[in-house]
Amino acid sequence: MNGIQATEEYILHFYRRSSLEHEDFTGSPQFEDSTPYGAPSTSSIAVQAELTSLRSERDRLRWEVAEKDEQLIDQGQLQRELAQARAELQRRDQELARANATLERSKKRTHGGPHPS
Repeated sequence: MNGIQATEEYILHFYRRSSLEHEDFTGSPQFEDSTPYGAPSTSSIAVQAELTSLRSERDRLRWEVAEKDEQLIDQGQLQRELAQARAELQRRDQELARANATLERSKKRTHGGPHPS
């Protein structure tokens, strides 16, 4: 057995085992291209390797999208909390303004300001 054939058989074994481990391979086209020895040709192995690489990249991108979605959800929650905090701050500012106005009226009455008749 020469080195190239041994390498092709090793790669074929690896990809066959890998294809059993991943459900995505079930929808992949099966290549009929083979060497005279019955093993897939180097070109079909290269295509399978490229498919594996593309699936890996797709999975990485799916994970990245899921992570970004989670960040957006977190950001949305933070935006809601910020809006609630701003509304509470506005209510407190209004309450403080009313209390200050009441205090000023009280001071004017106490310090001899004009008394209503």
